Amino acid sequence: MSFEAYFNRAWYGKSKWTHLFLPLSPLVSYLVNQKRARFLAQKKDKPQFIPPVIVVGNITVGGTGKSPMVLALVKALKQAGYSPGIVSRGYGVSATVPILVTQKSLASECGDEPVMLVRRADCPLVICQDRVAAINTLLMDESIDLVISDDGMQHYAMMRDIEFLMLDATRGLGNGKLLPVGPLREPVTRLNQVDFIVSLMSADDGLSVATRSEKLRYLLSRYDGVNLDDALCEKLVPVPLQASELIHLKTGKAAPLTILNEYPNWQIVAGIGNPERFLNTLLEKGLKPGFKTSWFADHHDFSEQDISDDLPVVMTEKDAVKCKDLILINDNVWYLPIEVSLPKACVDSLLLQLTKIKLEKQLVGK
Repeated sequence: MSFEAYFNRAWYGKSKWTHLFLPLSPLVSYLVNQKRARFLAQKKDKPQFIPPVIVVGNITVGGTGKSPMVLALVKALKQAGYSPGIVSRGYGVSATVPILVTQKSLASECGDEPVMLVRRADCPLVICQDRVAAINTLLMDESIDLVISDDGMQHYAMMRDIEFLMLDATRGLGNGKLLPVGPLREPVTRLNQVDFIVSLMSADDGLSVATRSEKLRYLLSRYDGVNLDDALCEKLVPVPLQASELIHLKTGKAAPLTILNEYPNWQIVAGIGNPERFLNTLLEKGLKPGFKTSWFADHHDFSEQDISDDLPVVMTEKDAVKCKDLILINDNVWYLPIEVSLPKACVDSLLLQLTKIKLEKQLVGK
């Protein structure tokens, strides 16, 4: 078991060995709250950026579906007439200065997620550890009238106008404790302060929107500090997660998901924060028992030895960005693209907020 998995089992399971770190909790809580307080004090000043800035992030360690959400936002905002750009830290690489990511960029130079995003979103994307510098570089393109930050919820040097918090619909907030006792980067009360709380949920569960929302309310009711009033419940956005085909790694040709039934054994490969969610999606789509899982650390640097030479292989789209450049003997390697479409009510609420934000910034700028 990896070091990461060892902690995850305690944070999201019944093991309580991480409670050994409880004496550190007051210090961690103090530092986290002070960081947030400084941000709120600075936010009263003149806007840092004129175009609205939207952050898609989370308060937990691990994957929650930020990348599909960023893509869904780009699509919805383009349809509404906006010209968005994306900024990202570029995890796995050392981007100390802003780098413009293009569709020809390499994952080894710019990170797997940024390369995947720029290829799918077809809009400008800049990476840098300093997201303020990334945004300033992005806005040199005067056509951009809105910025989406892929992650960066706790990057408080970057002012933001709207926050989308991604919540895992199965794991929730784990044991509800701050690091290292639990998986939280910020306390559960942070949910009361964001604009939208989004959970990617199976499109195959047959549940109505109202039932999915009720499921999220029940999930959050387990945590002290979450005020489940009408205001917070209106922020809950269950979004159906859709996967309709597999894509061949080398040729890019699509195949129906029924191909999962054509082979008795598969190697399931994932180097992401929450590989179990990827596996559950495949099971829902028809994957049968007999598969082999190969889980790697998030942003793993793949090599040919990681991929089976004889079993059919299916991986995440993010991992495929790196594996596409490998010299593989196996020609039966596929990846699963994920699509999400935002509910109309969420898009309408977002567009209304953006209109108000633009007017407020125009008034401040005069």
